[in-house]
Amino acid sequence: MPEQTNMARRTLKWGVAGVGMITHDFLTAMATLPAGQHKAIAIAGKDLDRVHRLATLHKIGTAYEGYEALARDESIEIVFVSVLNLQHYEITKLMLENGKHVLCEKPMGMTYNQTKSLVDLSREKKLFLLEGMWSRFFPAYDALDQHISSGGLGDIYHISIQFGVEINDIERNLMKDLGGGAVLDLGIYMLQLVQFIYKDPPTDIVCTGHLSKSGVDESISCALKYKDGKTATLSAHTRTTMTNKAEIIGTKGAISLDYFWCPTVLHISAANSTEWTLPKGKYKFHFHNSAGLSYEIQECYDCITKGLQESPKMNLDESILLSKLTDTMRAQMGVLETALSS
Repeated sequence: MPEQTNMARRTLKWGVAGVGMITHDFLTAMATLPAGQHKAIAIAGKDLDRVHRLATLHKIGTAYEGYEALARDESIEIVFVSVLNLQHYEITKLMLENGKHVLCEKPMGMTYNQTKSLVDLSREKKLFLLEGMWSRFFPAYDALDQHISSGGLGDIYHISIQFGVEINDIERNLMKDLGGGAVLDLGIYMLQLVQFIYKDPPTDIVCTGHLSKSGVDESISCALKYKDGKTATLSAHTRTTMTNKAEIIGTKGAISLDYFWCPTVLHISAANSTEWTLPKGKYKFHFHNSAGLSYEIQECYDCITKGLQESPKMNLDESILLSKLTDTMRAQMGVLETALSS
């Protein structure tokens, strides 16, 4: 089992499971962090040609075909799991069973039961596990939390979020068997922001939307009711671009977040904004603000160095709650037969 104590003076050794575009962005972001803190030493995937291409580009010494060898590699301390949504559970479970810490792309499990099972396993083995909700580690979220905690918005009563991107031409988003859909790809980002602000779970959720011919949720609109008069409205679409903005409304004003899932600007008022600059990568990033992946990578380092098995900014109980909520949303949409299914 990887050592979980003082790692401040040595390198955290990473393995990578998956060879998609996000993996390239992740490795490029990792290279912007202080030299000597992080090193990707092995990468694995089902397409060995793609594995070798990424290994060569990012100077990773070991390339594996498939994930079993990666799991058995005793030199690896933590694995970044970036395979298809449908495979997150089995690959994360494999890595945990072999004594690896894990950073898993969201959603960590396709259902509540899968997510709860992974959390139980990581706690049983006393391993660090983090669902890759990279939003939580952006400085803008820290600043937002501080502004709210200081009473800058007064009592918050409504949150409105839109998230629409044209991703219906990507195969995995069209096929139910590959774990696609608006809820798991987009909706979970909206939910995590609402939970970040309200803390307590909703008392009621009502969702509607459209399913594709293959039964995938391609759009969704949800109204959420919380205690003490609080509400939220969430809209996501995979066929069109929306405002991609979050608005948080309180008795003393409102805050807006552009690109709320990876924000670099916090608009407190028309005359008061704070902006952060992302690090520059050696290679071009595929996705918007992917340099911000460096924040969650550093969070893994900081937590493991301190001997923590969960991140205080995105703990595992919250991952369990989010999986319950996405189960409910997908059940109402008809993607799942019942909520909390396995």
